[in-house]
Amino acid sequence: MAAFDDSADPVLGAACNRLASWVEPLPAGIVIDPASGLSEADLALILRHLHATRRQGAAGRASVPLTARD
Repeated sequence: MAAFDDSADPVLGAACNRLASWVEPLPAGIVIDPASGLSEADLALILRHLHATRRQGAAGRASVPLTARD
């Protein structure tokens, strides 16, 4: 899993590193929350995407609240 080194937001970087260290040893594809269907693959995808967007910088990224619904 990626190492988040986010000098612009060290609290976010540290939180992402903690989440990554929790997700990394999980068996591939395991369902973490049966009610929502959240899986290890979902969290890994989110972390990879977050890492990529943090490395590219904030320019051009839209902020989407976590409470947004379809």
